[in-house]
Amino acid sequence: MKEFIKNYSLKEVELLFEAIGEKSYRAKQLFNWLYERNVDNFFEMTNFSRDLRYHLDEQYEISPLTLVDRKKSVVDGTEKFLFKTFDGHFIESVFIRNDGTDEGRLTICVSSQAGCPMGCAFCETAKIGFKRNLQTAEILDQINQVRRLTGLKNNNVVFMGMGEPFLNYDNVLKAADIMNYTFGFHISVRKITISTCGMYEGIERFIDEKRPYNLAISLNDTDMVKRAKHMPVEKKYPMEKIIRLLENKFPASRNRVTIEYIMRKDNISEEDAQRLKTMFRYNRIKLNLIPLNKGKHNLEIPTQEEINKFIKRLEIMNIPISIRKSAGSDIDGACGQLSGKHYSSNSN
Repeated sequence: MKEFIKNYSLKEVELLFEAIGEKSYRAKQLFNWLYERNVDNFFEMTNFSRDLRYHLDEQYEISPLTLVDRKKSVVDGTEKFLFKTFDGHFIESVFIRNDGTDEGRLTICVSSQAGCPMGCAFCETAKIGFKRNLQTAEILDQINQVRRLTGLKNNNVVFMGMGEPFLNYDNVLKAADIMNYTFGFHISVRKITISTCGMYEGIERFIDEKRPYNLAISLNDTDMVKRAKHMPVEKKYPMEKIIRLLENKFPASRNRVTIEYIMRKDNISEEDAQRLKTMFRYNRIKLNLIPLNKGKHNLEIPTQEEINKFIKRLEIMNIPISIRKSAGSDIDGACGQLSGKHYSSNSN
């Protein structure tokens, strides 16, 4: 089986070219073809010699993903894409034309794993179980494919699709770096967000390595007993420990940490609001409130009136608060709804 060329960093591609007697600057040309021009075969790379194009085609593959299904929301234009990996797994990506906060924002929500091992009660991906980590090429190709299919270039990426990104740390951060390369997708570091359900070692490594990307942490409960019930990660990595890590190590020069909070009927009480106000003494955070979406869970969805009351209680907090629009909920493309639907009948 051929290697996927998108698994290689710019430096690694430079070494590949040097090994076959080509100049290292060819690597930047290759990256321009792959990510800026978004070609899907080596023979379109017209500034390469015929022999070089044949060599690349013999040794490498460009696209590891195949489109299986595509759905578009009639409500907000959000699109969901079901892809099949080269070894028969299914992943989903979502294209959001705006999220209610920035009219010019075009976001692709990418997956980092096929399935997920974390077992969060409100998440459809958890019901699949864990299949495997995605390769760097599979993460990047989601953007290539969505751009090609929509004819639009996204300016924002969130690692909030299927899987726990920090359980696939190396491939995820390598993909983020290539997204940011001038000769890659050239997306600003401030427009790339990596979300975690609370993997302590991954968060600490992310901070220690001074990674420039936005960090989002899923909280979803202020009662830690209740959080452990809905998010088993709490038992291994208590949120209190993560909060102390942020207080002690997260640099003041960085962007704020986003705390994500999925609002259920049973976690938006006056007591929950009060605990949220006192939980984060570390003040470089912003709170992202997300209404619970429909799914196969048995959790109760709050009414808009109940959500409004909760938000009003939080308004006196001295931190930014945003409410994430549930884009794509009518096509099961919103937060917690991605399931790689073929697993329901073709589980392996």
